[in-house]
Amino acid sequence: MLTLAWHYFRSRSLLTLSAVAIGLGVAVLFTVLSVMNGFLVELEHSVRTETGDAIIEPLPSRIGGGQDFETFQKALIEIPEIASLEPRLNYYGLVGRRGNRAMSDPRSSDLSGLLLMGKDGLDDPQLPHPPIWLGVQAAKRLGLSQGDTLEILSFQQSQGAASTIRASFSMAGTFQSGRFDHDLDRAHLRRQDLAEFLHHETGFSEIVLRASSGTSPETLVEKVETKLKSVGLSSDPFPLTLSWRRQAGSLLRAVEDQLELLTVIFFFIVLVAAYQLVATLTLTVAEKRRDIGVLRALGASPAKIVGFFVTLGGLIALLGSALGLLLGLIVSRHLESISKWLGDGESLFRAEVYHFDHIPVAVDWMAITILVGATLFAAALFSLIPAWKAARLPVLDTLWKR
Repeated sequence: MLTLAWHYFRSRSLLTLSAVAIGLGVAVLFTVLSVMNGFLVELEHSVRTETGDAIIEPLPSRIGGGQDFETFQKALIEIPEIASLEPRLNYYGLVGRRGNRAMSDPRSSDLSGLLLMGKDGLDDPQLPHPPIWLGVQAAKRLGLSQGDTLEILSFQQSQGAASTIRASFSMAGTFQSGRFDHDLDRAHLRRQDLAEFLHHETGFSEIVLRASSGTSPETLVEKVETKLKSVGLSSDPFPLTLSWRRQAGSLLRAVEDQLELLTVIFFFIVLVAAYQLVATLTLTVAEKRRDIGVLRALGASPAKIVGFFVTLGGLIALLGSALGLLLGLIVSRHLESISKWLGDGESLFRAEVYHFDHIPVAVDWMAITILVGATLFAAALFSLIPAWKAARLPVLDTLWKR
């Protein structure tokens, strides 16, 4: 039966075209899932690289605010689920060239608003002013290069009133995170330099936590928050500790929702391609009436006739799925080149829109396997309709009537 099915497939171009239709649907589904999953993987990597697995935000208005880092470190050092903890100081400021007259007007379009991130462990280059590292896009936008002097304008809250503060910094270099938005609106400074500039009381605004091997971020958050509550540094209903998923916020949820929606939409496209097997196999039954009669005369039962056409439909779907997987893998690996070719030299995926400076691709083979399995099952199910029709054909009519 399998040999006969293969012979039918090879001899009828319509069956081959059916496999190609299924293959194109699977290829589109493969590519879309790989790109959307790539966005999820890259987003998780960028968030966890910057904020770790969890983060503690001891805001001054909360319980625990005003405490120095050593107080938190002493409370957390005993938790085995923590692999490392790092204090950081984040603040917003306006950045422009030193001497720029626009520095006197915070509303000027010549200034760029950046998130100033004070970190430990940065280099200490010999420069005339405290060093600062800009994202590559921020440096490009401001027209700054290594060694240039720039000024930061910010605000300080003092006795209920905001006062303007400004200071000069030397550009020590640039950094590239892989995310366009981070490279455009962030700058790295030494935490001590930023604390002195802001006259910050505690010298940190958050603590970045990284989990030990085998510990999930959710477990880490639970352990840390329980410990902070036990020593009076945190309190319900507003916990200080947030997981990386909470930090990713609406962007992560939007990508996950888009992945689910596109999976459903494109899977229905594959189902439409598989459904055309009903028409294709029905025509095959009409053309092969005499073959069916011969098989019945040789002793093939109606169940075997049904099994034959289901096997034929499964073979078409299997070969189409294999073609789709191969085509999808090729397209996914060369998506950047294809995008530039379609865009006449420029990528269709704009970094300022999609956040990343490249097209992220990550194949989730488990999801692909499930969807291909569902496609094969649907093809076999759709094949039952013409198969049942073939099994009910009278033997004498199939042998003598044309």
